[in-house]
This record gives sequence, C-alpha cells and structure tokens, in this order.
Amino acid sequence: MILSDDQKKQLIALRLDKADEALNDASILIAHGSLRGVMNCCYYAVFYAASALAIRDGRTFHKHRGLISWFHQEYMKTGHLPKHLGRFFQKAFSNRCEADYEDVSSFPAEDVPQLLEDARRFVAELKSFLATP
Repeated sequence: MILSDDQKKQLIALRLDKADEALNDASILIAHGSLRGVMNCCYYAVFYAASALAIRDGRTFHKHRGLISWFHQEYMKTGHLPKHLGRFFQKAFSNRCEADYEDVSSFPAEDVPQLLEDARRFVAELKSFLATP
C-alpha cells in the first residue's frame, strides 16, 4: 500500500486512537471482571500502536505474527526501542490467544491489572517514539 505523507499521518492517528479506545475498553472490562476481554483489549491496544509504527515505516502486515516478527527484527534487535516492549508484545499476543482460544485460561486474576498497566506503558512509549522526528 502506497500512502502519501498526509495519508500516513491520518492512518497513524487513527491506529493510535484505536489503541486508546482498546485501553479504555480494557479498563471497563477489568472493573466488571471480564478477564478474557481485558486480555483481548490489551493485546489490540499494543497491536494498533505497533501497526501505527509499521505504517510510518511504509509496512503493512496481513498476519499478527508478521507484525510481531517485524517489530522484533526492526526495533528490538537494533536497539531502537527497549527490549521490554518486545517481551510485552509477545506476552500480550500469547495472553490474547489463550483468552480467545483456550477453554480454560491460566492467567491469575491478580496479574491482570499489571498487564493493563504494561499495555498502557507500551502504547505511551510508542506514541512518544512516533512523535520524535
């Protein structure tokens, strides 16, 4: 997909808005005890933020694993972003897969607030990184 600079900016802003919306949804779901929903929203917040970064770099992905792999290759291995972001991206994906596809999930309820906080930090760090020239 070839986008003009203005189109990229608009799409990046849209993806970051979607990340914020997913974080807000996760906050609502955690208050109602919907742990599977929280896992899903935390992952999608991270996914949207990472996809905004990919758009900036002129990349699009049809599979989640493709985006994750690219993120690790381009930003973790090069040291452009802190390694804890890569670890959390992978953890969020694993949690989402478990929440969506497993009949019984193993993540403890007491860990969920920290996972939401980690997702917030991931999105904030990518927003900050995207704001730098």
